[in-house]
Amino acid sequence: MQAYLLFSISLCLAVGSLAERPHPCKSPPLVEGSVALTILKEKTFGVEKFSYDAFEERVHIRLLLDQDNHTTYRDTLLLYKEGIAYQIFRHNQTCEKVHFKDPWKPMEIPRDAKFQSQVIIGSLSAPAEGLLVNNWSGTMAEPHDDYLLTFTEFGCLPVHAWWYNIEGQTLLSLSFFDMVLGVEDPEVFNPPPFCDKAQPGNDAALMSFFDALI
Repeated sequence: MQAYLLFSISLCLAVGSLAERPHPCKSPPLVEGSVALTILKEKTFGVEKFSYDAFEERVHIRLLLDQDNHTTYRDTLLLYKEGIAYQIFRHNQTCEKVHFKDPWKPMEIPRDAKFQSQVIIGSLSAPAEGLLVNNWSGTMAEPHDDYLLTFTEFGCLPVHAWWYNIEGQTLLSLSFFDMVLGVEDPEVFNPPPFCDKAQPGNDAALMSFFDALI
């Protein structure tokens, strides 16, 4: 009876939400989760764990990448306020400290994004069988890539993201899963002690968040 009541409340909320046009939103400021990454043109696939802190504008990415049948592991800490990124190599306890030039971009639906549709992933025929999401599209200011974004209606969490460039025939796909609100260990945003002596280099400057991914 309790499960049926909760399902009925969820169904009413979903129907009520469908009657209102969604608006762009921001994800919660502290989030951890995983991402499945695909770059079709380069035949690149990867699985990433990330920690996200919008308050202090920092992201920690741990990425297992397969490119042309070659597997690599990357551990990158991005500190946007400081303009510094750390490439961390834990196997030999070394670290590269490089300049990071990309401005902070929060995990959100851009204000100029165009609302496309609101759909249910799965089903509302029974409790806990469906997820209400909103689909958005638009064009990035720089670079001028088109995008398609899918975020949850409740909580504004990313579900899927596509970035594509027709002329360059490039396509980046990100599928989000195992999202958790909050950060379990805030120390994840501090570089390990063996990075203390690392000096900023000028030869390998990261240009954007996506450079850290690929």
